[in-house]
Amino acid sequence: MAVLRVCYKSGVRFDEAYYMSKHLPLAGGIMGPHGVTSIEVVRLGPNPDGSQPPYQVMFTAHFTSTTALQSAMADPRMPQILGDIPNYHDGMPDLMVGELVALPPPA
Repeated sequence: MAVLRVCYKSGVRFDEAYYMSKHLPLAGGIMGPHGVTSIEVVRLGPNPDGSQPPYQVMFTAHFTSTTALQSAMADPRMPQILGDIPNYHDGMPDLMVGELVALPPPA
């Protein structure tokens, strides 16, 4: 299973209401048909030592395969998703792509 993570830096404007009501449906409509199996949005709080984490929000999308993720990223409508970022975030998020590694069950 392939994973796309989009991380929004701390200390930069992030309009969560717009993100949830407008951006996620836009992104889902474009990327969803390419094999998205689940998504999650995590709002990060302070680190255990009280310091500010480097990111304030992390979006994760799981895809059926690396090929499916590559297909989503190559969709000709992807510029619509990227072009919408300034509507809710001042800056460019960090994107990370990886593959889910299964862990053994706890002992």
